[in-house]
Amino acid sequence: MLAIIKSAAISGVEAKEVVVEIDVRSGLPAEIIVGLPDTVIKESKTRIKSAVKNSEFNYPAKVYTINLAPADLKKEGPFFDLPIALGILQATSQVFIDNDTLAVGELSLDGNVRPVRGMICICQMAVELGFKRIIIPYDNYQEAKLISGIKVLPVKKLGEINKVLKGDIDIPVISTKKQKVRTDLPDYIDVKGQEAAKRAIEIAAAGKHNILIVGPPGSGKTMILKRLPSVLPEMSLKEAIDVHKVRSVSKNLPVIEKINFMRPFRNPHHSISCAGLAGGGSHPLPGEISLAHHGVLFLDELPEFTRQALEILRQPVEEKKITITRAGGSVVYPADFMFAAAMNPCPCGYYNDMKIQCNCNKEQIKKYWKKISGPMLDRIDIIMDVPRLKTDDLLSEFPGEYSGYGSLEIKNKVQKARSLQEQRYNQKLTNSDMSAKKIDDFCKLTSDTKAFLGAAIEKGFLTGRSYNSVLKVSRTIADLDGQSSISLPHICEALQYRKTDLFISKKD
Repeated sequence: MLAIIKSAAISGVEAKEVVVEIDVRSGLPAEIIVGLPDTVIKESKTRIKSAVKNSEFNYPAKVYTINLAPADLKKEGPFFDLPIALGILQATSQVFIDNDTLAVGELSLDGNVRPVRGMICICQMAVELGFKRIIIPYDNYQEAKLISGIKVLPVKKLGEINKVLKGDIDIPVISTKKQKVRTDLPDYIDVKGQEAAKRAIEIAAAGKHNILIVGPPGSGKTMILKRLPSVLPEMSLKEAIDVHKVRSVSKNLPVIEKINFMRPFRNPHHSISCAGLAGGGSHPLPGEISLAHHGVLFLDELPEFTRQALEILRQPVEEKKITITRAGGSVVYPADFMFAAAMNPCPCGYYNDMKIQCNCNKEQIKKYWKKISGPMLDRIDIIMDVPRLKTDDLLSEFPGEYSGYGSLEIKNKVQKARSLQEQRYNQKLTNSDMSAKKIDDFCKLTSDTKAFLGAAIEKGFLTGRSYNSVLKVSRTIADLDGQSSISLPHICEALQYRKTDLFISKKD
């Protein structure tokens, strides 16, 4: 007797269909699993046998040959406990599952169905492939309901499967409304002084530009960058689903109950390992780079991260994805994030400070900055100097230009600028994502701006990549000003954010 049950496996953040075939024959009792199963799957035959018997089903003493197709796809994890059990029950005429139904889940010895990770990815795949129903663990029900277009059948115990299939067990109605917008985020209205830094944040958020803020201890650079989420526009539905897919395949993250449209903000400690940042392990899981997808990856005290960890960022910052290769194959995780970082200008932190004398010599400062490679700095569009706060800024009740101008006002300007970009490119694209062709099409320069930029290139201030960065930032500044073309003031302001030589200048 042959039974076929449809199931799924996870590869990165994508699910792939797996066909579970169970052949039952007479002979000495045995269970044989083939089709590149890992150790967890090989051990499942013991769990399944106990679960079937403890669920008051019959488990005839037969030879069970279980094939997981396609045979060349490596299968990992406990996803196939439930479909294998259902296949055995169908092959022995105790349950019937049609070809339009997909099943995933882990089984305990007493027949309880345990949750699995990646459920939102599996449900999305099931919808795309035209499945009508999906049988899942009850604890994954809220996550599965985030995807519409398929009937979800949550199961608590294997013994209830026939009642669930017949509709004799009531399925709870769960709201899939999005979470309320948070109003308790730190606000820029609380930041005194640093008007230039706030302007740089506004530009970075409007064009999704990578930003580095450099300043002495206590200047407010970390406080400024940690307020970035309060000015970023909410994600679209597609972006929110993409973010939840990454979270769903991760471990040790809260259960997803409602769609959260707020962009992720990841702030790992500088002691993080390369695998923790990029992702990896024997069974590769997403790292901080991927958990920041469609959001912000903030690295505080940038030079304190290992050189190897910082170099890992180069590929995902450029390509918006990261590939993790292991002996068993490669996994691709999304990594389309806005990179933000803060650092001191020197080891002691007081180089060029107005009040405290710097104790570092020229070589110490160069060695400190060499922890960040030139190619990595080249991928940062905005490099901003934040000086010590003046006494008037600290004591004043009204912080100048941005008095009464908090996160809400900045966010409104950012949203208007992003709307202009979407209209211009006719897709959900920001200025930082412009290709070379789009830069040529949408960053037209006048003769005076060309001459000005040509002089900067001749003096060695700009490379090919940083030249493009200046044009992208200029385009964003023009969008914030509501201008259709880039003018010389926009170019001049954009160049102000490329002063890396300010911190690596000659020092006796």
